[in-house]
Amino acid sequence: MLGTQVPEDAETVTWSDGHITILPTVMREGQNVLTEDAELTKKLAEVPTSKPGSEFVTHFNFQDTSRDELILGIRASLGEGKCVVVRGAAKPGPAELSMEYLEKRYRIQSTARVDMHDMELRAKEFSKPHVAGTVGDLISGILNPNEQRCILDCLIHTGLPEDLIVLDDGLMAWRRSIGDCPLEGKFVHPDNFLVNGWGLIHQGGVVTTPHHDSEGQNTFVIGDIGLKFWVWFFYKDRKDRRALLQASKSLGDKYDFSQFAAESITVYPGDLIIQPPGQLHSVYTPIPSFTRGGHFYSYETLPFTELSRWLDRCAGLLLTNQAHEHTEETLWRMTAVIPRLPPNEVPHRRPLLALCHMVLSAEKYVAQGSRSAILNKNAPKAIRSSSKDRAIAIAHKILQHMDVAARDLPSILTTATDLDAVVDLGNCLSEFQHV
Repeated sequence: MLGTQVPEDAETVTWSDGHITILPTVMREGQNVLTEDAELTKKLAEVPTSKPGSEFVTHFNFQDTSRDELILGIRASLGEGKCVVVRGAAKPGPAELSMEYLEKRYRIQSTARVDMHDMELRAKEFSKPHVAGTVGDLISGILNPNEQRCILDCLIHTGLPEDLIVLDDGLMAWRRSIGDCPLEGKFVHPDNFLVNGWGLIHQGGVVTTPHHDSEGQNTFVIGDIGLKFWVWFFYKDRKDRRALLQASKSLGDKYDFSQFAAESITVYPGDLIIQPPGQLHSVYTPIPSFTRGGHFYSYETLPFTELSRWLDRCAGLLLTNQAHEHTEETLWRMTAVIPRLPPNEVPHRRPLLALCHMVLSAEKYVAQGSRSAILNKNAPKAIRSSSKDRAIAIAHKILQHMDVAARDLPSILTTATDLDAVVDLGNCLSEFQHV
């Protein structure tokens, strides 16, 4: 890459797994204008590599694990707040990134309009890194040593691997609730379906600063072409929300790793990683790369969804890299379908209480910098959800059955210790099961 994709005098760094990569470098008048990015990358390179048996990350090999074992293992790990690595979960792409491949494989057109993130602009003003252009503009300049750019929101028709699509309880709730909550004449926010699949296109040498993904979603990423170093940060006590908030701010603003345990994963083509809601992470892309991924909701991780959305409300402008405004509708439908779930699929106590709290106090979870028209009491009838009233009524019935007052939910979710128990709802939701 030296002298062709990055300046010839770019420095290199050795990662904990032995890889040697260039550091972020854009030279202007003999000076690297990405020195802060380079310093962050050096710190990321020192983070120890995650290995099987990790306290924070569960490792699988796709070829050695049955589908049922994989689904159960992923659900259990995410429910415990662990990240997941599945080696060899998908077919790798070709060795080199090209526009021809993106068009044929994913129907990504060279003329598609996008907002590119320019690292030199980000270094000047963090909140204004955007350059308008097309996918073709980035690909044609993918080897340009005088710029470092990426695209973070290239929408594609893909999602979780077919064997794992059942992990997406949010999407399943949409399908299962149509009978009880028809869509006819109703507005549906496009993010309910667009966030299920996206592509990331990077030039070599781009670092993504520490953040978590918005709106409390699980995130999956599949390596296709190139390489990524994915670094996860784990705070030791998630129950202390205020301390977590301050530590997260310090991590995102000052790159202060001191209050976190951290592990890194090298994502090769064909590898799948999944992280639970609110998982703080930073990513370095050393060579031109295309990665696909998406977001999804699951019942097991709803306590982390609630915590992540609380953090977004407090400091979303700093802690997240993109915001979505579709969450309420999906959570309402995940609630609306509960009366029709088989007993073994009913969420346990903690996820159920977290879901009820988000449904009954939706206005408390609107992220900084976003606006949610669907919560507006004066919203036009066409955008009022057909699932909202049913979800609210179900949430009230569940809390009544569990003898929990809605006003006590914030303190229960942060202090109680018996929240992982199985919940027997009995017949308390029978009125919602009529055809």
